[in-house]
Amino acid sequence: MEYPRNSYWHETATINTKKNTDINEKKYDILIIGAGLTGLNTAYLLKDTGYKIGIIEGTNLGYGVSGYSSAKITIQHNLIYDYLINNFSLEEAKQYLNANLEGQKLIKEIIRENNIQCDYKEQTSYVYATKENEIEMLKKELDSYQKLSIDGFYAENLDIPNKALGAIGIKNQGQFNPIKYLYSLYNILKNSSSCEIYENVRALNIEPGSKRNVVKTQFGNIYANNIIVASHYPFDNDFGLFFLRLYQEKSYVMAVKTDISPFDGMYINVNDPIYSMRYHFSDKENLLILAGGNHKVGIKDNEEDSYNELENFLKQNFNNYEIKSRWSTQDCMTYDKIPYIGKYSDNIENIYVATGYNKWGITHSAASAIIIRNKILKIQDDFAEIYNPSRITPILSSKEFFSNSKDIASGFVKRVIPSSDDIFNVKSGEGKIVNYNGRKVGVYKDESGDYFCINPVCTHLKCSLSFNEAEKTWDCQCHGSRFDIKGKILEGPAVHSLHKVKIKEA
Repeated sequence: MEYPRNSYWHETATINTKKNTDINEKKYDILIIGAGLTGLNTAYLLKDTGYKIGIIEGTNLGYGVSGYSSAKITIQHNLIYDYLINNFSLEEAKQYLNANLEGQKLIKEIIRENNIQCDYKEQTSYVYATKENEIEMLKKELDSYQKLSIDGFYAENLDIPNKALGAIGIKNQGQFNPIKYLYSLYNILKNSSSCEIYENVRALNIEPGSKRNVVKTQFGNIYANNIIVASHYPFDNDFGLFFLRLYQEKSYVMAVKTDISPFDGMYINVNDPIYSMRYHFSDKENLLILAGGNHKVGIKDNEEDSYNELENFLKQNFNNYEIKSRWSTQDCMTYDKIPYIGKYSDNIENIYVATGYNKWGITHSAASAIIIRNKILKIQDDFAEIYNPSRITPILSSKEFFSNSKDIASGFVKRVIPSSDDIFNVKSGEGKIVNYNGRKVGVYKDESGDYFCINPVCTHLKCSLSFNEAEKTWDCQCHGSRFDIKGKILEGPAVHSLHKVKIKEA
């Protein structure tokens, strides 16, 4: 069965944007690169400060990571606080908590003050155990709640259809439709005299300057005193070295109509295989939002297996169901489980970054907005230090770091064995890497019989690409760049499309 390529959030929200790429030689006090939740939350906080603000987005508004979330507004990030206290300190765990409390508060205030209709609903958030040995992990996390004055509780009986041996909960968390919220922010900013927003303008690189920084785009140069990189994965490799300090994980989401009464609460289990569940309540319908199937990008032979994993979960726990839509998303992960938010580099002034949200991007998008706003306006806070992008932690030498480095290295040296098939024997709807006139060529044949041929090498750092049958994309396992069948960028950090290859039919 074919499913919509967009997320459920895109299907239920509409907006009219004005196409404008006339940015050559524009000058701003602040330029925000990325018009997702991080970028627009930050612009919202800065719009009345007297600064002239420019915002550029490399795709259509809402078609970055923000539009593919499971959309939980929560400070409960699985079992994070016990980890932070034991691997960092109680004080640093408080910083992480306080930043997310402030982010959560900001989103609620924006929704309330602007009467944004985004299906917002307060919920209790739960992390639950499916195995006996996970109960002790929950209790340790609950002890951490007490040390941090988090009002959490333990629950033994959950109103969910699958097995749960126990859970810890936090009340007064939230959920919403992130695209309805994002589009409302856009309309607010569009009507502000201080902000200019441009879609489909991709930043190519940044040149720091003594007076003004320069951002090069395909439509010309933009000049700005301050730059905020809110593009999910930092795209400029000249400083920060984020391509060595981040990796990407992929997750899959389904919006599902079920035959049971929708349950309240937002749920995620402790260990793999992880399933995130909540119902989304709207005026039209109530749908289960189910997420899971996680894996590092580019290493799965057939990503359809992850969708099958989610559907098997549905079969085991729901008698009747109808999948309304399904989609995938990618998240930037840090090796120490803490995002990078703050100055891009200690050596460069007035350039800021927010990335590495580790699958908890909703509250962190707002926390980032507050932290970066504070740095630009020279406002002191008590929670920014733990997020310092220039930090060095011993955890960077962990097993996970070396494991992922091995995956990246294999992507650099990987030489996909071309198919022995002739290029014109590729089936409709199929993508392959084949030999053509002595070179490797990535070939996709659509249902109309047209061929689309590309050089299967990522334009970011020259890793080999593989074809994703489930999504019909060319994916890079090194840093997570994705391209459509014509080679156009779907997801960075790549900033250039794939090179097309011309073929002639014999």
